[in-house]
Amino acid sequence: MGHKLKKTVAASEIAQWCGLTLIGADFNVESVGPLSKHGDGVLCFSKAIPDDPLQGQTILIAHAAAAKKAPCVLVAATPRLVFARVLDQIEKNVGFERPSADPIIHPTAQVSPHAFIAQGVEIGARSAVMPFAFIGEGTRIGEDCIIKSGAVIGQDGFGFERDEDGLPLRLVHLGFVEIGHNVEIGSLTTICRGTLDNTVIEDHAKVDDHVHVAHNVHIGVGAMVVACAELSGGVILGRGSWVGPNSTVIQQKRIGVGSLVGIGSNVLKDVPDGVTVAGNPAKVLPLKA
Repeated sequence: MGHKLKKTVAASEIAQWCGLTLIGADFNVESVGPLSKHGDGVLCFSKAIPDDPLQGQTILIAHAAAAKKAPCVLVAATPRLVFARVLDQIEKNVGFERPSADPIIHPTAQVSPHAFIAQGVEIGARSAVMPFAFIGEGTRIGEDCIIKSGAVIGQDGFGFERDEDGLPLRLVHLGFVEIGHNVEIGSLTTICRGTLDNTVIEDHAKVDDHVHVAHNVHIGVGAMVVACAELSGGVILGRGSWVGPNSTVIQQKRIGVGSLVGIGSNVLKDVPDGVTVAGNPAKVLPLKA
């Protein structure tokens, strides 16, 4: 559960590194993860007070009031910023476990000798990775996939949190990229690794050339993303959806099942299932008679 540290460290020690107040038990931190995957020894953060009490020996970075719902709280007025600082200190003082195994490439896969394949990568049967593609650590590529020349998969996304002086602090990225079967990734397209969760591209999805897919995006089965489109962090594309050329979807928005985003649109709100949106900002188009 979560992303493991190279060795455990007490919550009280982390509090000392970052000048934080600890409320509750002094548990050992074994890994970090999103709040949805909290558990024994997992360090998480929350901007809001959790609705339900957290089970097990969870260590939570949150406002002081969250102590009513968590057994161990590192108090923070700005939880996401403090979490970014804590991850940075863990990286410097302890380190996280990173993939170290050699790539596993199926004998039927065709991987160009001019492609870069990092540690811990898995590439399935009959998949093709063309020259000058970059496949970052821990990336999993399924069967019958095509990764075109110059694609960059699995490097850190554009994840920052501004500090008190307005300066951006980089978030340590610990997630990976999961690519299903029969997926195509175009030339000069970027698929960023996740922060804590993974970036996921499901079976039969097609991503065109010059597309940017940010961290933690989830592209559903059979969805299509066309040239020069941009999907910001945490965007969810429903099954069979279509995002047109030069379109932008801002962070954390959902494109519904079977919906279509018109050329050059800017999506600022969730899109329901089965509709077409277009424009800036994108709006639902009326059905033709």
